[in-house]
Amino acid sequence: MNRTIVILIIILLLGTFLRFYRLGEIPVGFHRDEAFLGYNAYSILRTGKDMNGLMLPLHLKSFLYSPAGYSYLSMPFIAIFDLNAFSVRFASALFGSLTILIAFFLVKTIFYYFVYKNQLALLTSFLIAISPWNINLSRTATENNLVAFFIPLSVLLYLIWVRSNKRYLLLLSFFFFFITLFIYQAPRAFLPFFVPLLLVLFPRSKDRLSITIPFFLFLSFIIVPLLIIFSSKDLSLRLRTVSVFSTSETQLMLDQHIREDGVVNTGNIVTRVFHNKLLGYSTVVLKNYFSHLSYNFLFTDQSFPDRYRIPQSGLLYLFELPLLFLGIWYLLKIDRKVLFFLIGWIIIAPIGSALTFDDVPNLQRTLMVFPALSIISGSGFLYLLFLFYKKRLIGKALITFIFLVALYNISFYLHQYYIHAVVYRPWYRHDGYKKLVSVINTLLPKYKKVVITDRESAPTIFFLFYGKYDPSRFQDEKQKNMKDLDRINFGKYEFSQEECPLRLIKKGEKIITTGEKDVLYVDSGLCKIPDNVRVLDTVKRLDNSLVFFIVR
Repeated sequence: MNRTIVILIIILLLGTFLRFYRLGEIPVGFHRDEAFLGYNAYSILRTGKDMNGLMLPLHLKSFLYSPAGYSYLSMPFIAIFDLNAFSVRFASALFGSLTILIAFFLVKTIFYYFVYKNQLALLTSFLIAISPWNINLSRTATENNLVAFFIPLSVLLYLIWVRSNKRYLLLLSFFFFFITLFIYQAPRAFLPFFVPLLLVLFPRSKDRLSITIPFFLFLSFIIVPLLIIFSSKDLSLRLRTVSVFSTSETQLMLDQHIREDGVVNTGNIVTRVFHNKLLGYSTVVLKNYFSHLSYNFLFTDQSFPDRYRIPQSGLLYLFELPLLFLGIWYLLKIDRKVLFFLIGWIIIAPIGSALTFDDVPNLQRTLMVFPALSIISGSGFLYLLFLFYKKRLIGKALITFIFLVALYNISFYLHQYYIHAVVYRPWYRHDGYKKLVSVINTLLPKYKKVVITDRESAPTIFFLFYGKYDPSRFQDEKQKNMKDLDRINFGKYEFSQEECPLRLIKKGEKIITTGEKDVLYVDSGLCKIPDNVRVLDTVKRLDNSLVFFIVR
């Protein structure tokens, strides 16, 4: 067997192992977003409708009209492995693993005339296989990991079309670009800039037809669907919810500056020049944008959301920092057009996240930066290898040093992920709900109902998910109760916005206990339990912190 293929198989096996090992157990806990994606997939699989009762939806109403693509791609694995954390995360881990393979063929295609394209492709694949950023998100049910697979696949198919003129490849390329719009929100800001960059830098030829057809497909498969989505009040709900333009913070800051100008009698013209919406929102967007290119975001544990943080570990390894600079230098010498394309890819990736106000800088919305980052790092690694084989002292010293740092970085990350992250801030991953549902469902047959606090998160989805509640039954019950799906009552489950549903209250001159007989109550672990209340069980997180009291 070809040596390159053997090494690629080893890299692929390594990357697959790092993504699937104890997938259902680590990360500890199961976030509500994962539960929504999983239960909607289960509901569509069983009934053809999502949990809201909508037939084969492209967007999930229960999930702020987010794209439903991940749920559909999860259905085969839920059918095989039943509804659990492993089956719901399976699609993410699978496509994260396949990204390693796609990156290999993309590098070979994009560096078609480069003598050492096989070596560079292997280095790129290896860097993705061990990437903390990619591994971290591959091990959770998150839509961006699928996008990080389909976008490189689309680029690969397009570049093959450029050299072969097989038109079905061009159609497939734009089809896969198109379906990313129905998997995750971020491509909706990324593709309108990225695809033109691809078409301009890598045209098939200069004849009018070869230029016109790709741009026509770009308009048909990307721009028109986006216009439909943005014009819909429902489909654009999620975008409007997290947009910087929907938060009052920037406007409040402008109002304060305007008031201060008024206090010191600054003229209206000066105030309008220096304190207007254009400058105010531009400042926020630029600040958000450049935070995604910062050292703190890329190389320390300061990225968001909090549930993905690995203590003292960055999204990239520290040894990759010099490789990125060396890679840019090396690509300047061997293929500037490819370098401009990769740099453009990296520059465009944070645009969508920069337009939001929550969880910024955000590692989910920018995962599309792969495999561009790894290709540049791999180029730097290859350049070092050339220096080493030329027996230059500086090359030997550098590669020895980077090898030792790399070995330490990788070992440290795996230690932090599998040991420390298990007990690191588990409340961000909603640890405790699995045990709570199990205990409640064991006790509930003896009681009329259970009243559960929503102090920790949206409890409804966890009781649906872990209880594998019949979706058709829930759809019927939901029609009778149109409250917020985060805490909609169903069956014998009632959800309360009170932190302590069973507690002491003052009624007139008396101190009495709230609640009814033959009813179970779930109080927050922060509650003070009255002396005359019986604690049936407690639920603790893996770090031994108390989450819930189960009382009667």
